[in-house]
Amino acid sequence: MEKKQYELLYVIPAKYTEGEVKSIMDKMKGIVEAGGASVSEMHNLGKRRLAYPINHVRFGNYALAWFEAEASTVAKLNETLRLTEEVLRHLITVRDMNLKKIPSFAEEEPRLRRDEMEERPRVASRPSAPIQAPAIPAAAVSGEELDKKLDALLNEKVL
Repeated sequence: MEKKQYELLYVIPAKYTEGEVKSIMDKMKGIVEAGGASVSEMHNLGKRRLAYPINHVRFGNYALAWFEAEASTVAKLNETLRLTEEVLRHLITVRDMNLKKIPSFAEEEPRLRRDEMEERPRVASRPSAPIQAPAIPAAAVSGEELDKKLDALLNEKVL
């Protein structure tokens, strides 16, 4: 059979430390290679917030592995990864050979600290005049008239 290039993206819960994440990545590499595939590259893409909570977990460490395997091996590997406790979710796809580097979502934009934010020039806003509600003339209605109108509305048949 013909071997193809695949990529495996998986999420490790954020409860693990950096050292534990490294050992889980090594374990994943071992699982992939034990299935008969050869891993060419492994990348830790870092900690990110999940789109939705999975098993009450809101953050996860994303990892990417590029490997070469046969299609039958990938099916077995998919089942093995589904049963692995350290992995929240995983996805195996055929690798796009035009991609030569890790996708740009792996590069995190630097965040500004609070003191840096205060140094930035502020945009001057023009003062706005307070908005006044239009005056509504108050109709003098007695309590008895109001009760009669409410009773009439409540007693009407609804279609």
